[in-house]
Amino acid sequence: MPPKVSIIIPVYNVEAYLDQCVQSVLNQTLKEIEIILVDDESPDHCPAMCDEYAKQDSRVKVIHKKNCGLGFARNSGLDVATGEYVAFVDSDDFIAPDMMRTLYHTAIQYGADEVRSGVIFYEDGKETVRHDVDKITVFRGKEEVKRFVLDYLGPAPEEYRDCKYMMSVWLALHSRKVIEENRIRFTSERQTLSEDMVFGMELFPKLDCAVCIPNGFYYYRKNTQSLTHQFSWEKYKQQETLFKAVRERLDIAYTKEEYWLHYLRMKFLYMRNCIRQAFSINASFWERRKLAKAMLRDEVWYDLFTEYPYFQLPRVKRIYFFLAKHKMTSFLFFITKMMKYRSLKAN
Repeated sequence: MPPKVSIIIPVYNVEAYLDQCVQSVLNQTLKEIEIILVDDESPDHCPAMCDEYAKQDSRVKVIHKKNCGLGFARNSGLDVATGEYVAFVDSDDFIAPDMMRTLYHTAIQYGADEVRSGVIFYEDGKETVRHDVDKITVFRGKEEVKRFVLDYLGPAPEEYRDCKYMMSVWLALHSRKVIEENRIRFTSERQTLSEDMVFGMELFPKLDCAVCIPNGFYYYRKNTQSLTHQFSWEKYKQQETLFKAVRERLDIAYTKEEYWLHYLRMKFLYMRNCIRQAFSINASFWERRKLAKAMLRDEVWYDLFTEYPYFQLPRVKRIYFFLAKHKMTSFLFFITKMMKYRSLKAN
């Protein structure tokens, strides 16, 4: 019989973390799984480690391939997966023993194409749990799934959270049947910045039932020094490609009237992340301020600043939006520091 879940783990330069990741998957209480390790031409000892895991456990498959990045590594795993459902785990993270069993049994119970859980942010041994829902929440039928998809893209203006549902594929089980019937694959994060968002915008409109559960099973290892959290003009410009790719997929499934405010709320989140990164670079205050002002003058934010009803946002975000719209970067710098301080104090 085919496995119940195929777990795809792209591997690149994570020698220090790989064993914890793989052992957490091997020790799942759901035993009917296959584990697909995709060695993306890792330059360390990871390729040999992957081969050793395959020798020790017949459920492990190993793919060695030329380096093409995270998105394409996941595609290589999808190409050989045989499970009823598919899960993705990043190789510097790890998962709780009951994750796959809980998600799989929830999928069977509700006849779901997608089951999503909470996440545990893990940093220096400290754990912070994020729950997207407080109780099991079922989206059944095209209209309810549409509501889920648009809130996943970006919540309504009055919502405080910029992300109502985490923009990540590794929190979930995904129906392999839906993925394969619709020939869905990841784009390259080297082109579109967020391969998860593009994948979700292509997959989710095809679902008949999605379920969110409050439990946190996935341990996401936070590393503020990683490239994900650092500013570069190359990554900044990739946002244009991302926004275009997301809109192309939205235009297939929805009318502009249905998705427009959700799409702009997503852009607001990305704009805020850019400003935060600009103010975090190792430079003088005036250089950071100059960088932030240059970004805010970029045409990529024109529709956000001219069409979004920012006056409906919660107070702090409303003030932030006003300052950004009017390029008041000195004030933005201080409100960014204040918001960061409040976040640290809350944790």
